[in-house]
Amino acid sequence: MADVANILVVDDERGIREGCRRILTAEGFSVDVAGNGEEGWDLVRAKKSYDLLLVDLMMPVMGGLELMDHVNQFDPEVIMIVITGFATIETAVEAMKHGAYDYVPKPFTPDQLLAVVKRGLEKRRLRIQAQRLMEERDQKLLEVAKEESKLHTIVTSMADGILVFNLERQIVLWNPAASKMLN
Repeated sequence: MADVANILVVDDERGIREGCRRILTAEGFSVDVAGNGEEGWDLVRAKKSYDLLLVDLMMPVMGGLELMDHVNQFDPEVIMIVITGFATIETAVEAMKHGAYDYVPKPFTPDQLLAVVKRGLEKRRLRIQAQRLMEERDQKLLEVAKEESKLHTIVTSMADGILVFNLERQIVLWNPAASKMLN
């Protein structure tokens, strides 16, 4: 995730879109808006780098759940937060099944919105950091395996060889059996 989080707000209510944009840009986030799921999907495919999406469930053309399914297939690391005026336990559960991280019922205050967005971005940051650390660990394990292989070769050769130091005090391995084979 970059220093400035990229957020997409997808809602058919202009007031919600613009309100979210003002609140989030005031906090230093980069914010794009879309009036329905299809416009949002076009932006996701074009930009390819959103950290978080705020998605309304009930929109014309393409609804929020359908958009979330598309985004999950395209980039499963994006954090998606549902914002809706139809807040029920059933819609919340359904949204979670489609990949929502959290759920904010309308109307909401700027503080409520910022709290859930910041939690979502922190989750994304931690997920990316964990993935990076696992990749580093795997790389280190490969390096250790290579070193163990080299060490095994040296130890195996030691049984038949003599340990010799050169003038620079570097260890040189001499294998008398190998030199007999060469003669």
